[in-house]
Amino acid sequence: MPNCAETAKADAGMYRDFFPGDGERFATGRAALGLEPPDLILRGGSYLNVFTGETLAGDIWIKGRLIARITQEPCAFEAEVIDVSGKFLSPGFVEGHIHVESSLADPVHFAEAALRCGVTSIFTDFHEVGAIAGEQGIREMIEAMRGTGLKVLYMTPMELPFLPEIQRTLSTLSRDEALAFLRESDTVGLAEVNGGEIVKSLSTGNPGDFSLLSQAIKNRRTPEGHLFHIRGAQLDACLACGLSSDHELRRQDEVAEKIRKGIFVMLRNGTIAREVETLVEVLPREGLPTARVGLVTDDILITHMKRETYMLRKVRLAIAAGISAQDALRMVSSNVAEHYRLGEVIGALRPGAYADILVFDSPEALNLEGVFASGAPAADFGNQSQRQEAHAPRHAYSPRLTRTILRSPISEGDHRDLPPGRAGDSAVIRAIELEEATRFTRLAELELPVRGGDVDLSGSEENLSYLICANRRHDELIGKGFLRNYGLREGALAVSQAHDHHNIIALGKRKSDLIKAANRVIELQGGIVLVEQGKVSAELPLPVAGLMSDLPLDETAARIEELERRLRSGGAAWKQPLFFLFWLGMEVAPFFRITDRGLFDTEKGMFISCFSDHSEVADHA
Repeated sequence: MPNCAETAKADAGMYRDFFPGDGERFATGRAALGLEPPDLILRGGSYLNVFTGETLAGDIWIKGRLIARITQEPCAFEAEVIDVSGKFLSPGFVEGHIHVESSLADPVHFAEAALRCGVTSIFTDFHEVGAIAGEQGIREMIEAMRGTGLKVLYMTPMELPFLPEIQRTLSTLSRDEALAFLRESDTVGLAEVNGGEIVKSLSTGNPGDFSLLSQAIKNRRTPEGHLFHIRGAQLDACLACGLSSDHELRRQDEVAEKIRKGIFVMLRNGTIAREVETLVEVLPREGLPTARVGLVTDDILITHMKRETYMLRKVRLAIAAGISAQDALRMVSSNVAEHYRLGEVIGALRPGAYADILVFDSPEALNLEGVFASGAPAADFGNQSQRQEAHAPRHAYSPRLTRTILRSPISEGDHRDLPPGRAGDSAVIRAIELEEATRFTRLAELELPVRGGDVDLSGSEENLSYLICANRRHDELIGKGFLRNYGLREGALAVSQAHDHHNIIALGKRKSDLIKAANRVIELQGGIVLVEQGKVSAELPLPVAGLMSDLPLDETAARIEELERRLRSGGAAWKQPLFFLFWLGMEVAPFFRITDRGLFDTEKGMFISCFSDHSEVADHA
């Protein structure tokens, strides 16, 4: 009989497929029967049984990537043993909703950070890259992630851009391409299905608008909802069309309504989202089942992906709200896995599941001491020779992802706010102002002098900045506006991470500084650039789709921290001076945003002038 371990290895190959192969299953089953040795035994610990909520004693036998057996019986074979006596073991964290690109780290370095924090599986869609590099760019992201120890399940967008009548993205994803993704084994659903668009299609569209949703449900792929402010009859309509989850909740009564109607609720905590903090307490207070809730992230900077500030923080917040440690851990593991119909392979410590195991000092303190991913020590435990590299190697990306800013540099003549020949020595502007608590924006109307034929901010005491959004490809598409209360006393900042169109957004007190920062971003083929005293003072290149760094993890983090330090010392008043800026162009977020075609009213779905006659602006305060 052939050596089963070798058969399993040959069958799995480079583990291109998420699901274990025949040889892996065969070898794991034989190890469970005692017909061949396990590769590794974690001996002496207790573990969380996610099916009963009990903490049980048992040694975990690992064969290849899988758990073969959990038992207190001795093993008849000699096998490598790691002593976890007195330790508490739980399943690896399962991240139910995250956008890798928002971290500013490319897939290989994101995976390195996630594994350090105990995250062993994620669900993501790469729609940010899709808007830049289309289907092939998404596939390249997936391939880069497959070379890491992190397991990735993919959600496909229905189409890109999300708002084709408004957004001018560098690339697209058609519904036929989305359907092709849906047929692949590691695609598990449709991403970010907008409830507002569903309601609109039901009101003015036709049955053909729902063909992709029907295909997803038919093939057991879950349509994941983006159901911001969708309640009552509109929520019922979205459920009737097959939507299964929501991650855009804002109110405690909304959590209760959606759980009671059968929605799987995803409560977020990331760099700016704080819904775990504000909403999770409704579960014990109203006796709602925690099994219908997952704790997720959505968007997080790589600087915040640390053990105590990433997934463990969500667990601790849930426990502080009155949820048991066992239920809190299930909310970041088995609950999410079961929602996606993958509970047999991830999110649980059971024979046949991946050996994704977290080692804690105790169920009370929950200090994370070790991480195993697919049976291999990813952090702290095991022989040094078995561990992954201390730092992930740089990945080679194709020009499709590294040449994504195709426009010419911006000139002084490109940035004129007032139309030529406009009379008068003053103008009333509409400046975007951020409400940090809600992440919404409003407009402030201010009268400013006109000098040299254009608006002059130099003498204003209103803490105003010039603001532009420049299309990545089309030189003529430069939207202009104004921003109030960012706080920067002088200089300029430009970024190429700008959800969801990802064009170049720049702000500055002087147009010359703003243009210098934006042109440096163009030269870098993507990045974050700060200009102070007329010179570039700090920058982070983002060469991967103009969205992500491929530098070593610690270097990327250090550059982000340096940019934030300089911004704050320069007067930037926002709590997250970079991260909030990335969302200043998001055309689906309330209420006013900057785009490459100018100022956009997201509630009315129309472009408006950044100059006011005192009659056009709706009151969104």
